[in-house]
Amino acid sequence: YHEQRMWTPAASLVEEFVRDRRLLEAALGAPRPRESWRRYSFLVAQARVFAEAGRGSLRAFLEWAASQEEEGARVTEVPVPETDEDAVRIMTVHGAKGLEFPIVILTALNFEPSARVGNVLFDRANGNGEVSLGSTGGRFQTPGYDALSEQEKELSLAEDVRLMYVAATRARDHLVVSLYRTATDSKSRGALIATLMEDADDLWKPVNLERTLRPTTAQEIEEPRPEDTPEARLQWIEDRKQLLRERALPSSVAATALAQVVKEESETPEEPWRRGRAGTNVGRAVHAVLQSVDLETGQGLEDTARAQAAAEGVPDREAEIVRLVRVALETDTVKRAVASGRLWREVPVGAPVGETVLEGFIDLLFEEDGQLVVVDYKTDSLETEEEIAARSVHYRIQAGSYALALQEATGRTVKEVVLLFLQPKQEVMLGDVSALVGEARDALAAV
Repeated sequence: YHEQRMWTPAASLVEEFVRDRRLLEAALGAPRPRESWRRYSFLVAQARVFAEAGRGSLRAFLEWAASQEEEGARVTEVPVPETDEDAVRIMTVHGAKGLEFPIVILTALNFEPSARVGNVLFDRANGNGEVSLGSTGGRFQTPGYDALSEQEKELSLAEDVRLMYVAATRARDHLVVSLYRTATDSKSRGALIATLMEDADDLWKPVNLERTLRPTTAQEIEEPRPEDTPEARLQWIEDRKQLLRERALPSSVAATALAQVVKEESETPEEPWRRGRAGTNVGRAVHAVLQSVDLETGQGLEDTARAQAAAEGVPDREAEIVRLVRVALETDTVKRAVASGRLWREVPVGAPVGETVLEGFIDLLFEEDGQLVVVDYKTDSLETEEEIAARSVHYRIQAGSYALALQEATGRTVKEVVLLFLQPKQEVMLGDVSALVGEARDALAAV
């Protein structure tokens, strides 16, 4: 291995070491072999991403890994658990991102999120730095520190609400939360959830702990024996089917899933290379870059694209990702968003519509003339005006779902929805928002 290190990529060398030394087989002698397997898989995956980013040798990778350990770096993406392992997962909210489970139990909700801010704060809007140093008696503080400190606290609270949203939406069937707290508590996460659920009695059911923990008497257990006849059995089967149908109704629907309700009549199936964001690694990388790059100047575009291309496993398509992002930055819609001064990216939105919660993520949202504009990036590989028109019709349900959820959640008017096709460059303005919302409601009723 020492001789190979100069000629073999770090990722291949680490993977070969794990395989040749039989580390996966040796882990069977440990109390928790699957945990060891996951750690080995994670180590190899990190080495591969490190190498694809062009970061260099095995020594560089080991030094980087050591620095990550020393700094206590948080890992936001974890290897997918073994699908055949029948076990309860205990993980952080960050570690659960992107995963779903039939039942989720949220704990540690009865304490207040930390409201502390740093001694040095940066105002990114004005490019200023504010400082507060020293003891209470002889404290040095710049004039704008207090205002910026309050702003940071509000932003921290908003981020905590978004984190709780991520945690709650990991549940597919059942979400269990403990709202136990003191009578005077008004700031903990449990208090926050209880406040949000005050007017949503149809979405949750409290558990009566007194009855749950009280021993059951023999009289309460006794029930009349069912009638043992063929007719009674057939009735039981029908009642069971009806119950399963009722319980199978989704409690929440994503905008992208709702769009599948309306199926286009086409003689030929859609080619895999023409699918949008969910269809290609390039599409996901483009969306990730547009989420963080400076929309006005494009500063840091190449570095961000290189990192995302490596993360998505397509380092050889970095130039294509850069090109598509530049197309987006040069569109009139993105320039309008920048000029508005009030824009948000990768916005999670969800609202109860009828008996179902409609939810989704909006790529770009901005305010113009007191109204909201929704922008959805599309990386479908299209060639003609006819193809773009057909795809625009295909995306109407998704666009209407975003507008419907946004209006229900905020009470604000959605002015228009823009489908931003990047290849080729085409901006499709959907101004008939009322019709879009109506189509989304009909599709939701069908679901």
